[in-house]
Amino acid sequence: MPAEPTDPADRPDSDGAESSARAAAEPETGSPGRRTGKEDSSRRQPPKAGLIAALSLPVVVIIAVIVGGLVWSKQDPAPDTSPVAVGAVEAPAASSKYCTDLMSALPDKLGEDVRREVIGNPQGIAVWGGQEITLRCGLGTPAELTCSSALNRVDNPNGLPGVMWLQVRGQGATSYFAADRPVRIALTLPDGSGTEAIQEISAIVTGVMPSTANADGTLCTGGKLPPVAGA
Repeated sequence: MPAEPTDPADRPDSDGAESSARAAAEPETGSPGRRTGKEDSSRRQPPKAGLIAALSLPVVVIIAVIVGGLVWSKQDPAPDTSPVAVGAVEAPAASSKYCTDLMSALPDKLGEDVRREVIGNPQGIAVWGGQEITLRCGLGTPAELTCSSALNRVDNPNGLPGVMWLQVRGQGATSYFAADRPVRIALTLPDGSGTEAIQEISAIVTGVMPSTANADGTLCTGGKLPPVAGA
C-alpha cells in the first residue's frame, strides 16, 4: 500500500478545487443572470410616485364633490315672484293721479328684491321681495308727523329737491313717511337694509310729484302742515 504524503503541499487541494468549481458554475456579480437583493427589492416595489398619485385621486374626487356640494347649497334660491297678500290700510288718496303716476314709475326690482304682484290688485301698494319692502301711497297723515317732527332729507342726484321723510321705527322694520309731497307715501324697510332703497324711491318720487315744502326748506306755514290729497 503506498504511503500518504505527509507534507501538506503534496496533498490535493480539494477545498480549492471545490471553490473553483462553484465559482465556475455561478455567474459573476453584475452579470445579466444574477440579481442582487437590492435589485429584487426594487423590482417588487411599485413606483412611489405612481402609488401616491393612485391613492390621492380618490381623495381629490371626494374633496371636489364636498366643496362643490357646499358651493351649490350656498347659492341663493330663485326669488319668489308669486302673488302676495298685504293687509289693508286706509288710503283715501290711493286712486289719485299722484299715486297712479308713482305706481307706474316704480321699478320691477329694488336692489336685489323683485317686485311682487299683490293679491286683489289694491291701489297704491307695491311690494318687493318677501314683503320685506312695502310702499303705500295715498295714506292719511300719521299722528307722529307734526311741525316739530325731526325729518330726514334724502337728496337726489337728479338735482330736484330731496324728499323729507319722517322715520317711525317698528318691530324689526322702519317706516318712512314722505312729509313734503301732495300725498302721503310710506316706505317700510327691514332693519339693516341700508339706504339704497330709500334713495331710489326718493329719486322716483321727485320725478312724478312736486314738493310742498316752503322755499326756505321748512315744512309748515302758520304752524300748519301743507295740505295733502285725501285729507
